[in-house]
Amino acid sequence: MRPFPPFPSARLRHDHSGAVTAIAAGSMLVGLGGLAFAVDLGSIYFETRRLQGMADAAAISAAANIGSADNAARLSVAANAMPAPVTRQVELGVWRADPAIAVSQRFHATKTNPTAARVTLKTDARLYFGIAALGRGRVPISRTATATRANLASFSIGSRLLALQGGIANALLSALAGSQVNLSVMDYEALATTDIDLFAFSEALQTKLDLQAASFDKTLSADVTTGRALEALASGLDGAGSAAAADAVRKLAGTAAAAKPAALDNLIDLGPIGAQDRAAPGQSIRVNAFDLARSLLELSNGERQVKLDLGATIPGLTKASVRLAIGDRPADSPWLAVTSKGEPIVRTAQTRIYIEAEVLPAGSLLGIANVRLPVFIELAEAEAKLSAIDCVNRRAGGATLLVRPSIGHAAIADLFPADISNHKQPIVEGPARIVSAPLVTVSGQARVNLTAQHWQSVAFTAPEIAARKVKTVSSESLVQGVVGSLVKDLDLNVNVAGIGLGTGPVGQLVGNTLAPAAPLLDGLLNSLTGLLGIHLGQADVRVNGVRCGVPAIVA
Repeated sequence: MRPFPPFPSARLRHDHSGAVTAIAAGSMLVGLGGLAFAVDLGSIYFETRRLQGMADAAAISAAANIGSADNAARLSVAANAMPAPVTRQVELGVWRADPAIAVSQRFHATKTNPTAARVTLKTDARLYFGIAALGRGRVPISRTATATRANLASFSIGSRLLALQGGIANALLSALAGSQVNLSVMDYEALATTDIDLFAFSEALQTKLDLQAASFDKTLSADVTTGRALEALASGLDGAGSAAAADAVRKLAGTAAAAKPAALDNLIDLGPIGAQDRAAPGQSIRVNAFDLARSLLELSNGERQVKLDLGATIPGLTKASVRLAIGDRPADSPWLAVTSKGEPIVRTAQTRIYIEAEVLPAGSLLGIANVRLPVFIELAEAEAKLSAIDCVNRRAGGATLLVRPSIGHAAIADLFPADISNHKQPIVEGPARIVSAPLVTVSGQARVNLTAQHWQSVAFTAPEIAARKVKTVSSESLVQGVVGSLVKDLDLNVNVAGIGLGTGPVGQLVGNTLAPAAPLLDGLLNSLTGLLGIHLGQADVRVNGVRCGVPAIVA
């Protein structure tokens, strides 16, 4: 019997033919398994998100109809059918909005005078490939939402717009946008007289950013350029039938296309409504279109200092230039807030304005060509907070705000213009060089201070809210015609050929020159502060809406 040949183990150990095929086949199996897992995971995620939206809607419906909460939740779920049957559990209770209590503990179940509803929905999410691994085609998912009824007020600060001067407005908005703005007076009037529903704006922004089912809070916190935010504002205005205002905003959007991202959540605080992804029926917060557009541009202005060269565009002045420095908005201090209590406090931004103007001398001033008048204005934040909501009439409520006007000061003085951007440091003010000639120099200085103010109560009735009424709260130390007051108090120092002469005839001629220029600068100052929504020694406030017993998602 012939022996078997020896097994070629050494040869096989070194034979790699077919190894790549085996590895590739194994990798394909792993890849297909990963793909199947990703598909099933995506399906579960999508159906969980959808179920959460249904739970939110059911909780809002239940809270809005406390007397028949279970039936309201049932109808809401039925209107948003899922592929698999959905079971529900509805609990009634009260919601304690106390920051000292953990969010998970704020709902207290009770059937005695309930004002909140907690809805839990359960269903099965479909698996497309997981049946091979789990032996079943579905996995259970569950989502919970809590809604409470609350009296809510929306209010904003800084919304008075006086007569518009197109040149000044275009110069200001051009500087804020970083590109040339050419709006007509009709464009400005369309913006100033048009309101936009904040929810319509947010929903348009959701569409622009492709944020499906995102809450209002998530939408407002998303990264968005100023240009796209303005495009969303234009879309919202179009949807409301305000074509003229929408066209004006589109012109702004084109100039601000490359501007920096706008931190919208620093500007707008929707409070308990922010957790919603759509507005409830009849829910509306209306704000002025110009205010919102301007605020968006202010947010994107990275340098925080705006330079305007107005040249000789103001009749009576041979030259005028303006520097504006807008401070960062304080943390948790939005421009518009929705709340049921005294927080948050809405504030205007700190602002510094430095105007340098020149005017032709009155009479003979020894051949002097121009008289210079530098004016510096510093405004601290104006503040407003909610004091009370009047819901005696459940269909149309009123509200009371506590308002503290802007304090600050105004001065005729010289300073280093670059310093006005640093709001953490006080400005060093020196005597203003008013006349500078080979033989004659005239300097002078004046200052008006507005002292700190207490909170003032301002009530808005339901008809005033419906009429978009803006109320102005003034400081007790407010001075009318601030530049005129400064010129009257101006302490002049005249020097002729190196000899100090006090005031005398030259000082009188300078005073006679500056007196008619003061109203012109007051007009310029009022235009600038009006466009910015700020006023020295004043605060403009508006209640944008009051909802009594409105349901809102809180958890």
